[in-house]
Amino acid sequence: MKESKKDVVRFAIAAQLIVSIALGFYNIFLGVAGVVIFVVLIIYYTKNTSIDEIKIDKAIDEIYSDLDKINQERMYEMPIAMSIVDNEGIIYWYNQAFGKAFKKEKEGLFKKSIIEELEFNLSDAVKADEFTFHYEERDYGVVTNAFSDKVHSFELLHFFDITEQSKQRQLYRKNSPLFCYIVIDNYDDIIEQIPSHKRSAILGKVDLKLNEWAKQLGSVIIEYESDRYLMIFERGKICALQKENFKILDEIREIENDEKVPITLSIGIGISESILGIIESQELSHSALDIALARGGDQAVVRQDEKMSFYGGKTEATEKRTKVKARVKAYGLKELIKESDHVLLMGHQNPDMDCLGSAVGLLGACKSLGKEGKIVIREINYSIKSLFDYLLENEAYQDAFITPKEAESYATKNTLLIILDTQTVNYLEMPSLVDQIPKIVVIDHHRRSGKAIKETLLSYTEAYASSTCELVTELLQYFDEKNQLNVIEANALMAGICMDTKMFTLKTGVRTFEAASYLKRKGADTLISKILLQDDLNTYTAKSDAVKNAKIYFDNIAISTFENNTDYGKVIAAQAADELLNIKGIVASFIILKNDEGLAISARSMGEVNVQVILETLGGGGHLAIAGAQFPGEKNLETGKELLLTAIKKYKKENGS
Repeated sequence: MKESKKDVVRFAIAAQLIVSIALGFYNIFLGVAGVVIFVVLIIYYTKNTSIDEIKIDKAIDEIYSDLDKINQERMYEMPIAMSIVDNEGIIYWYNQAFGKAFKKEKEGLFKKSIIEELEFNLSDAVKADEFTFHYEERDYGVVTNAFSDKVHSFELLHFFDITEQSKQRQLYRKNSPLFCYIVIDNYDDIIEQIPSHKRSAILGKVDLKLNEWAKQLGSVIIEYESDRYLMIFERGKICALQKENFKILDEIREIENDEKVPITLSIGIGISESILGIIESQELSHSALDIALARGGDQAVVRQDEKMSFYGGKTEATEKRTKVKARVKAYGLKELIKESDHVLLMGHQNPDMDCLGSAVGLLGACKSLGKEGKIVIREINYSIKSLFDYLLENEAYQDAFITPKEAESYATKNTLLIILDTQTVNYLEMPSLVDQIPKIVVIDHHRRSGKAIKETLLSYTEAYASSTCELVTELLQYFDEKNQLNVIEANALMAGICMDTKMFTLKTGVRTFEAASYLKRKGADTLISKILLQDDLNTYTAKSDAVKNAKIYFDNIAISTFENNTDYGKVIAAQAADELLNIKGIVASFIILKNDEGLAISARSMGEVNVQVILETLGGGGHLAIAGAQFPGEKNLETGKELLLTAIKKYKKENGS
């Protein structure tokens, strides 16, 4: 209504101006008078209009002021804790709930730093989509809103109390079910070696102990195969199991029988920080069991997403009497080689005699099947130089070796990559080949680690074997191809076995000698192996110095430190560790080497001390009697020794020795 009146006044003033101009044509005085009246009207209208607008604006300001006052009062009284801070975390305003929540209402928080007073990470809160804050047994979800006054920037922080939700989430996680897979490792041996009238009693004892263990945990256990169990228990029980180092492993191992057959278990449990469905959860646990079995059994593996924790593994892997698995794997490998265009053979970085010998043995198998095979080697180190020179004496092997760069031209969809003497991608001569070639085979005798190659067409990993050369020799026996192994290749395989067994004195089983017997029939000579393993004078002198520096700890463990930046420093360390075992009273030896790369530890044992378990706590691994670890970038030998001594003390404490 008010706007329509203004429109009428504007129309009347405009009409007056038009009339004044028209009168000016007839009488100049009347025209001038009309214009003066028009000017007066304009001034009057403008003045009154400005006053009205000022009144309106003032009224609006008063309304907004009232609203701001109401909002400020409501914000101050809101049950949600709120505060305004600048970019430095200085608090410029906070409401009643904020002061009450953080118990600072008496001394006040105005103009104080929220970062210092509450230990609040402001930068993370601003960046994160979801940010939680813990303060004095309460949990808060924090939401931030940025604003500015054209000069300064501020953050409005909302603190939502989510303590109850957090408690419910923790309770759910604690009570969520975990799948635990259990396998009797040597069930076949029990069936074969223990008479039928005693067998049931032994297996009954195993079943009874597992059910008693399940009852103590308040869990459900199901025997779904004659040698396999599935146990389901609450996640909150896992900490107790880890703390006691899965003592069920020891209890089962201590079951006595007249035939002295050691009974061991493999256990796999999967845990995830994410919320998984039943299928994903059981798959994670089953993969943990696979790792426990691949590492030789007699242990529990707890897989927390990609992180692995190992418990047990106190005994050496039991040698399998049956060779059915070797025959099946040999058939599969033979077919894969036949179907491939090229075969690349690759081992670990700084390859040794076992690594190269096994590759040479399979190279002969590829030739017998009419397929081209190439061995990928970055450089020739001291460990394999004698075998490499021995091979190059024959023209047939002069084109058998390629560099990692040359290997890229062979990387096609139908190329077969055979990885030998390792299962870890990072240790390969050329790790990127694993991503470039889809068809992968792994043959190894080391215990599996958490970083093992996952996508393989065929995997033959047996921790009981003395060497990879032993496994390859077993496979070749089932190829049934004429001239698949000549004398040179047989000698290369024999040299690898001799190196890893220290001329058949360590880690040898019945199958080790059976493999050696097969190689002897193919023309292998242990004298040539002995020559290939000989050291030069400088190496022998350096090895003697490393042995001389050794000191005895815990009455029967020898530890030596030495520095060597040559290419054969690691070989010297390994050989020195072997030599220390020849000293009376020494049951385990550790050599700590310092070189340009950092520190490396070589460990050996007579079997009484499990050096593999000790060095696994330092990121290493291996076997019960042979293990190693590395500390890239570390240059202090004393630091390395202290870490090693701490690991040994932990091992002795856990094993009550």
